[in-house]
Amino acid sequence: MGLERGRGRMKAEQRFPVRIRVAVPRGGFGNQFNLMHGWLDQVAGRENYAIWGANEPGVPDAMFVYFMDARIAAAFVDRFACGMAGCALS
Repeated sequence: MGLERGRGRMKAEQRFPVRIRVAVPRGGFGNQFNLMHGWLDQVAGRENYAIWGANEPGVPDAMFVYFMDARIAAAFVDRFACGMAGCALS
């Protein structure tokens, strides 16, 4: 992970109390990623979430989505069926 990406992710870890890990599907997210961003902007608001890569050697590709509000995080998991795709609240 690059230095700037690492710093950004550390800031998100400090700022946002809720984090979910979303596994990247085999073929990638495709248009689903744009739908996720649009939903997040509309429901959470741009200042109330952040997305960072969760890629680490030997671990399947994933992204972290950070939230200010656990209810919005739960709604995101429900909306995008993350329970089946490998989301985990932390």
